Order: sequence, then C-alpha cells, then structure tokens
Amino acid sequence: MTLQHFGWFLGAGFGVQGWGDPSYGIGYDWKQPPVYQDAARLFEASGLDLFIVEDGVAVPDTYGGTAEVNLANARFVPKHDPLPLVPYLLGATSKIGIVPTLSASFYEPFTAARLLATLQHFAGGRLGFNVVTSGSDLAAQNYNLDRQVEHDLRYDRADEWVDVVRQLWRSWDADAVLEDTAGGVFADHTKVRPINHQGRFFQVRGPLNAVPPADEPVMVQAGASGRGRDFAGKNSDVILALASTPERMRDYRESIRRVAAANGRNPDQVKVLFVVNPILTANAEETASVRARRSELTQAAIDEQLQAVSYLSGIDFKRFDLDAPLQGLSTNSNQGTLDNFVKSAPAGSTLREILQARANKDGLAVIGTADEVAEHLGELADAVGGDGFLFTGQVHPAHVHRTLDPLVPALRRRGLLRTELGDGGLRANLQDF
Repeated sequence: MTLQHFGWFLGAGFGVQGWGDPSYGIGYDWKQPPVYQDAARLFEASGLDLFIVEDGVAVPDTYGGTAEVNLANARFVPKHDPLPLVPYLLGATSKIGIVPTLSASFYEPFTAARLLATLQHFAGGRLGFNVVTSGSDLAAQNYNLDRQVEHDLRYDRADEWVDVVRQLWRSWDADAVLEDTAGGVFADHTKVRPINHQGRFFQVRGPLNAVPPADEPVMVQAGASGRGRDFAGKNSDVILALASTPERMRDYRESIRRVAAANGRNPDQVKVLFVVNPILTANAEETASVRARRSELTQAAIDEQLQAVSYLSGIDFKRFDLDAPLQGLSTNSNQGTLDNFVKSAPAGSTLREILQARANKDGLAVIGTADEVAEHLGELADAVGGDGFLFTGQVHPAHVHRTLDPLVPALRRRGLLRTELGDGGLRANLQDF
C-alpha cells in the first residue's frame, strides 16, 4: 500500500446539510459559514488535500414533472452560491485546497478568470476550480436559453473557455509588476498585452485587469463520457471520477492518462481521484444491519434514486414501468450518470432490477469498520494503480466526525494517508507523490 491523495467532495453543495439525520440543525445553521469552516478545519487536520464544493443552478422538477420530491427531501435544492463561501473557508484554514464549482456554460471566461485570480491571491496558492458544463435544460432556461446546447458542443465550448481563461491569466508577464516607487512605475506596460482572442465561441480582447496569481488555480473536472474524458485529460489537474468496480476504475484512469499523454502532458501529473462514500460501523453485526437497511427497496429509496438520475439525465424516470425492461435511452445531459445507472444490472434488466442491483451493490458506498474500510481502500488503490479518493457526504458535524475520527488513524496505520499537508499550496501538495 502506498500514499494516496484524499479529499472531500460536498455533493450537496452549499445546501442543506444533514437533513434526515437525528442531529440535523443541532448547533449549526447550514446557511452560515461556520459549519463548513469547522468541516474544512477537520479535513485539513486529517491530511485531506482538497475540499470540493459542488454547485447547480436549477430547481429540479424532472421527476414526475414536479419539484415535490426534491424540495421535500432537500435534494439538489436549495443551493446557495459557493463562491462567496470560499474566503470564509480560506480564512479558517492554512494548507488545504479549496475548490468551488463554476459552469463553463454560464460564466463568461473574463469573469471567471478575474474572479479566480482574485480568490487565488486570497488563497496563497490553495485555490482550485471545478469546471462543469451544466447539461440540464432547466439550468439553461435560467440563462436565456430554451434548452442546453448539444453535449459534445458544450465540451467544444468548454475547451475554448479554458484556453481563454488561461490566456488571460498569462496576459501579464511574471515580472510585469515593478512597484518601483523611486522611478514612479507600478507596472511595465510592455509586459501586459491584449490576448485578442477571436474564436468559435468567444471574442475576448484582454488583457486581464487584475494581477494574475503566480500559481494558476488547480483545475478539477469530472468528464465521464468519451468527449468528457477527452476534455478532462486535456485540461484538468484533478479528475473527479465515478466508478464502482476496480476494473472500471482502472479502465477509466488509463483512458484519462492516454488522453493526457496524447496532448503532450505528463500523465503522472494528472490525479484521478475516485469518489467513495465510507459508512463506518462498529462491528460485523452493525455492518450487516446497515447493508440490509440500504438494500430494502422502499418507495422512499426508489424516489431517492430516480429523482437523482432524472435530474442529472433530463429523463423523467417516473414515467417508466418498474417491471418493464429499460432500454434505448439516450441523453443530451449527463451521459456518464445515465451510463453508470443503466449498466448497474445486465442488459435488458427492468428498472426495478436495476434499482435493486444498485441497492445491493451499495454503489459508491464502502461499509464496514474503520479497519475494514481502510483495508478495502488500500486494496482498491493497489488494484487500480490509482492516485487516491474523494470522500463524499454532507458536512454536518455528526457525519464528518463519525467518518473521519475512526477512519483517519486506520488509513495512516496502513501508510495510505499523509500525516500533514505541505505549505506550498494545492498544486505542490498534489505533486508530492
């Protein structure tokens, strides 16, 4: 077993934390920074490299044509903007990377470059940005569009978006700022240039009117489709990856590394981190009880799974007969999510069989005692040859401590988790090993 990179992916975003848990709301308000600051401090003390905060910009009503299930269960909504939260997280920590989510479909590249440059100065090199392409038509309709543009075209646009953002960060030479008080020159005008970008999707003159940071923010992305993998391997420093078996994990990582190499990048500098949901138990009896409870296909469990895949794929799964074979589905939205869902059971399976297979397999969940979970993650790392893992889950205090307090020592006993982060910023920490 070798050292792995670890992080926390807050899939609920800056939204309701802990709904449904008996300790919901005790001692914290999810709308205020302290609960996220407390979690970030614990993540840093635990040696996690980065804290990723997801985002979305719609109230889902795809499932059954209503937002009832989502609003009643606080799933995907409400969701506040993560960017204003970033300075609070930076102020509460000193080493961990902070990674908010931005949409390349809805943020103009100049706005994104300026905003991220500003935050990176606050961060002292600890900032990342998670780029999404926002496949939902519901989201697109909040930004003056009738529907979201075609899937691969979104990635074509995102490729150019990333290029323009980086051109803007590089529109000032590293030595452009002189601050020569004796000579009366703050910056050398010959070292600050327009980029004059004329592309397929963007026309941006530049230069950036903010001083770019010395260390560009780390880019995170979660490309799952073929086109998404091409985008991620070409552009990203960290890949947020979803796969439920060692074979699929290994195949995914190797595909990313091939794309990186084909684009002249060193594949070892692209870190593929797989999302896992550790569920810690005290003993074998509790493990069996948790598994049995999670495998029970109640109506609530059905609604929970189907509302999520409905929103992320744009397909209303409530209209399908649970006992009819599910086949012939395609989407212009999140193709990776739909593919993972359908392939949870053999081809020709009914929707109920797919749901039951997912419940029995536990998906991304890793259930067991701290030592069992740590051992399993070590075995996965060896089998995949991978770079590490992203824990997922909400950040209400009970869940975070219930997970990390027993798991961190177990991981360190196996040499999987570093004992402390370095002072060089997020990029340096990621390249330590």
